[in-house]
Amino acid sequence: MKKHSIIFFLLLAIFSNAQILERTAVNLAYRYTGRNVLQAGLEFRIGESGYKSVVIGPSMLYTRLNKKDRFIPEANIYYANNGQLYGASVSQYSIEPRIGISLFNIFFFNTGYAFPIHKEKYFKGITFGVQFNIAPVKGSKFYDQMKMM
Repeated sequence: MKKHSIIFFLLLAIFSNAQILERTAVNLAYRYTGRNVLQAGLEFRIGESGYKSVVIGPSMLYTRLNKKDRFIPEANIYYANNGQLYGASVSQYSIEPRIGISLFNIFFFNTGYAFPIHKEKYFKGITFGVQFNIAPVKGSKFYDQMKMM
């Protein structure tokens, strides 16, 4: 019985990973949040098309604070509707509501405002960013499909 349950869970993991990879992308971004920040992480899309889908993901921010290199974890969520983005990100230093546009889910251009939540106000004020999403599988469901008339 143990062998059957192990095989079942192994097959379940294989098939669920195939579904997850179809909707996942690696993001690379530049952001200005009161300072220059480079960002890399993962994005996962929930929804079938660019109309009313949700994109969530963890990221790692790289910046220099007090003459030291820092890597800061961040979580973000976007609601995408026909190319419009509404979302927020949270890190240990700030909460940042954002609005922006998406070009086929390949590029995200966004702006927002960083509210500091830490006593050191490293991330504060008006922000903007550009993000490039790279899907690891061919024919990914992460990208929106271009519709020809």
